Amino acid sequence: MSLSEMARCFRTSRVLQRYLDGEADELTAARVAEHLEECRRCGLHAQTYRAIKQALRSGTQDVDELALHRLRAFNRSLARSGGVTDPE
Repeated sequence: MSLSEMARCFRTSRVLQRYLDGEADELTAARVAEHLEECRRCGLHAQTYRAIKQALRSGTQDVDELALHRLRAFNRSLARSGGVTDPE
């Protein structure tokens, strides 16, 4: 992965929750949508967040273990890059 691709992934990760919640401005939403189509890694992160949000909305206690695993791994990768604090 090139440095510019990594930078796009990092920028996307910073606004992904706002995008998924429908709170990103139009330009940001368009850029994130484009990146999610092009980047398998970020697209998987978005799917993971969507699955967890859906499980929480449905009121079920069961959350897909693979989704949780991917979310934790994504969080650790962000923590290593300085994006968030690693809770584990």
